[in-house]
Amino acid sequence: MIAIILRTFRDRWKMLLAVTVIGVGTMLMYTSLFPTYRDILAKNNQLYSQMPGALRKAFNIESFSFDTIEKFLNIEMYSLFMPILTIILTLSLSSNSIAGEVERETSVQSATQSVSRTTVYLGKLLAAIKIFSIFNVLVNFSVFPLAALFKLPIQTGHFVAATVMCELFGLALLGIGFGVSAFLSDKGKVQMIVAGTVLVTYTLNIVSSLLPSLDKLKYLSFFHYFDPNVFLVQGRYQAADIWYFSAITVVGITIGWWRWTKRDIL
Repeated sequence: MIAIILRTFRDRWKMLLAVTVIGVGTMLMYTSLFPTYRDILAKNNQLYSQMPGALRKAFNIESFSFDTIEKFLNIEMYSLFMPILTIILTLSLSSNSIAGEVERETSVQSATQSVSRTTVYLGKLLAAIKIFSIFNVLVNFSVFPLAALFKLPIQTGHFVAATVMCELFGLALLGIGFGVSAFLSDKGKVQMIVAGTVLVTYTLNIVSSLLPSLDKLKYLSFFHYFDPNVFLVQGRYQAADIWYFSAITVVGITIGWWRWTKRDIL
């Protein structure tokens, strides 16, 4: 299993480096700009307050005060950019770990060696989780030295909560990705299916916010449970969010394991 994990790191370290540099670089940009734009953004509070309530809710613009770095990053970093980086990395990891291996025919060698298919699957899964966790911690925790550099007050617990919820969000995407990848032999199809699913759930969240008659659709959306206004601005954990992402992770990984151990890859 260790050899499988190390090989996965060797194959995917460039991807990890790229998204981490982009994430930390973006965090650097926003933390450096915050002191300058704080007063400017304060003047835009009146503009935001005139937006329809449903539209503000759909885009996580619940608070009109941008007097803290948490409220600023809620809009600029965590409402869209951080989820996009998470989706890109988890899609790459899950699609390449199973379907990509079958497509390249390297999984045949792994599965016919002295290790079991379960060991191969767990090795790929653990490597993907470790790679994503490294990205998640480095990007989220980069705010601490950056805030100290620019002398910005910061709520430590709020960013710990953000790290935890980003981790759960990413694990859920990995669960779905591994589940889908185990059925297919084309990583491109895996990426399209998972990305399409995420896009549909994002659309459901927007639609449910704009149309009160379809309000219940929000419970089908990842982005209803990934709410930076709750975990970053307020520093709170919601049990429903944790259970939702945990359930998707477990179900997706279990389905992927079952299919991988049963399918014919020869």
